[in-house]
Amino acid sequence: TTSTVPTGLIVDGEVDIAALKSKIDALLELPPAQQEVQLATLDGQLERQLWVVSGLEAELGGAAAADAAFAEHSQAIVASARASGDQPLVKSGFRQTSAPSGPNIGEGLFGGYMIIALGAGLVSTTNDLKDGESGTRSDEAKTTTATAALDKVQLDTVTTHDGEGVTTTLKTKMTINPCPDAKGQFEAKATIDVSTTKSGGSTGQKGTLDVTINWQVDDDAKLASSEADYRMQWADFSGGKGSFVEVAGAFGDTKITGATLTRSGGAASVKLLESAAVTASLYTVMAKYWIVQEAEKGWQSGRCVVLTPTAAPGSKGMKPGSNSSIAAAPRSRIDSTPVGGSVTATLSAGGASVDPAGSKVPADATFTYTAPGEVDQSGTVSLEARSKRGVAKADITFDTSGSYSYSITGGLQDFQVVGQVVCDVRGPFALESPGVATATFSGGESLSGTYTATGVFGLSYAGTYSISLPDGPGKPGTMSGSSSGETAGQAGSGTETYILTPVGPCT
Repeated sequence: TTSTVPTGLIVDGEVDIAALKSKIDALLELPPAQQEVQLATLDGQLERQLWVVSGLEAELGGAAAADAAFAEHSQAIVASARASGDQPLVKSGFRQTSAPSGPNIGEGLFGGYMIIALGAGLVSTTNDLKDGESGTRSDEAKTTTATAALDKVQLDTVTTHDGEGVTTTLKTKMTINPCPDAKGQFEAKATIDVSTTKSGGSTGQKGTLDVTINWQVDDDAKLASSEADYRMQWADFSGGKGSFVEVAGAFGDTKITGATLTRSGGAASVKLLESAAVTASLYTVMAKYWIVQEAEKGWQSGRCVVLTPTAAPGSKGMKPGSNSSIAAAPRSRIDSTPVGGSVTATLSAGGASVDPAGSKVPADATFTYTAPGEVDQSGTVSLEARSKRGVAKADITFDTSGSYSYSITGGLQDFQVVGQVVCDVRGPFALESPGVATATFSGGESLSGTYTATGVFGLSYAGTYSISLPDGPGKPGTMSGSSSGETAGQAGSGTETYILTPVGPCT
């Protein structure tokens, strides 16, 4: 597959935006493999022209020698770039990610693009980092360094190749901040810096592509818009003289918002200017594609927001048919602040229901779970929070396994209970000491509360109690109560203790 440098893009020294957009649209319609061939071919044409302009071709002995050297460097630089981009993802313990394989053609700019495409995968491969966790890893030669934390991933590479009387150096630096701020905004930056010099001489070229990508995320944690600003500079040098080309512009989601050509320090041909304009634009579009795709996976994965729901009076051991209130308050994993947005709840397993179900509730959100009407049943509520700061998901499981009958024995002094069966100790329930007093316990679907006792001779006591089931519902336990009051006009206080022996499920 070959690509020709487009003509007619430069009109009166300015870039024809419509013609440039048409070229970009044509590239984006191609399958990925053909896109890579087009990118590599355009870069090869641009940089090979610069070998002529800079004087490298003449110093190497003519076109044939320059073609051989260029082909050898193209294959070496692209192969090294692919290895540099892939290596830290494996050696640092990160999971390996997929990225374009790319042809072994092009030169430094295409090699840099390969590293960015691979390096963007650092976001996906580090989405499971814990709060506060970060790390930096380098390969053995210290030519590639990968750094990752929740709020930032960075990849730095340096690749140098000597051969055929030429030295080529490729440097890349990519930084992605995948977690949006409170306004739903964040950015990524990438720089590709390539230089080619006659070995031991002062003839050669230097090029730099700087790309800055900005995102806007909406309240539903979806990409609302993205824009890429770019600047590409190429300079050739020979005997203290040379030419300079600068191409700068910006891309929105649906159109090119700007493109400017600047020339200084020498005369650059129209063919070179057109080649630079197209190459810079297409490389920016493709770098934007890979970076945005990976960043979106990050903020939608739970990397940026955490959701830890709570239930009151609790999710375990509910009384059949009773209710529990779910509080869902999503928080930023970066700065721990409320993220706003909404939370949606659905009953994903078991019974009985959650209300409201399937509807977005403004965060911080509250839902009501209703337990099944029978003992030993369960239900799972799945929650999803969405906001400008990302997505978070969580499940909370409820059950009615605590609805067991207990035989209760114990008391204090004259107040004694012997083998009284209580259907559900979460209450309310009552215990009776025949001929002495009756104690009423508040319960309220919990294992603690208040109680009062009234009986003969004006007995009137009040206090608090607590039930302990160390091995869980349906297993042996204890209860203690502390109260104060009076009997026959005499004040007193004391602590009752009871033994709870399970009888079976409460029916």
